[in-house]
Amino acid sequence: MKLYKFRLQPVLKVRKFKEEACRMELGELLNELNRIESQLKHDRLEIDNYYEIQEKALVNGMTGGQLQAFPMLVAGKNRNIELLLNAKKNQEERIEDKKRELAVLRGELKVIENLREKDYLEYRKATNKEIDQKVEEQTQLWLQQDDKKGDL
Repeated sequence: MKLYKFRLQPVLKVRKFKEEACRMELGELLNELNRIESQLKHDRLEIDNYYEIQEKALVNGMTGGQLQAFPMLVAGKNRNIELLLNAKKNQEERIEDKKRELAVLRGELKVIENLREKDYLEYRKATNKEIDQKVEEQTQLWLQQDDKKGDL
């Protein structure tokens, strides 16, 4: 009896590898999105912090140069927030593209796995048929031998 061998096994391995690589890339993209969102949150908190520092400094007194620095700091943070929002939008688009790619790869992998399953079932049926046939032949031989012994 021959061992089962799926003729498309190399294709299946390549498809699994591609799917896994796509999953890893998607994970990296999601991590980058989380980093961007974290940086956005941090920058927004920093702006609030700048306003609090400015209020405290105004109560205690400050020079004109110091007073001018705060709007520049806030403007810089606002500009950074705009850039981060653009980066976030781009990252979300890349994530959606990667999700679509992953869905296609999963579909292709599922097709190959279904082919393998169908092929394996056919192999099992053929193997079981072969085994049943051999058992039947052995039983017939045994019965024939048993009949010959009884005739003597």
